[in-house]
Amino acid sequence: MEVRLEDETAAATSAEVEGHDGGEFKTSDEALEFLSSIEPTELQKCVFSDSLVTVSQGGGELGKFSVTVEFAHRVQQPCLLLQAHSQGAIDDTPCGTTVTAYLSTDLETLEQDHHEYVKLEGHSLDRRCHMVQRDGQMMIDKVTTVGEVRENTTEREDEKSHLARALIKSYSTR
Repeated sequence: MEVRLEDETAAATSAEVEGHDGGEFKTSDEALEFLSSIEPTELQKCVFSDSLVTVSQGGGELGKFSVTVEFAHRVQQPCLLLQAHSQGAIDDTPCGTTVTAYLSTDLETLEQDHHEYVKLEGHSLDRRCHMVQRDGQMMIDKVTTVGEVRENTTEREDEKSHLARALIKSYSTR
């Protein structure tokens, strides 16, 4: 039985939200209370940089991962800048993911870029997602390229709709 890469990705996305009945995502009062209790000075504990190299038993490099969280400014607003990057090869197939996100001092996503790729011989996948918060809405632009076929979609999520829903939807395939 042959399984298309898109089907596998959709199945993985579904597994990530296991137990969700497909309805509206809701944030618990406890979670909101916890997030509102975080003081900006406590965010200093979140600032770091790290990297990891994965090697085979024979000592050959298989892949790299790096992550950095630092203070920054976006549109003259203080925020946290998160950058994560991984690249490697699985069975000699190059793949990787890059995430760049700006988070408010309330840990709300202001803007995020997500890029992932798998370079299969004759069947490459390249997926990009850009999310930005504007006027109480999360704007989500997605570009998925499978081989030579490119699909663009744009979505808007209401402020009333929890941002976690926008984030999860940004990774889902249609």
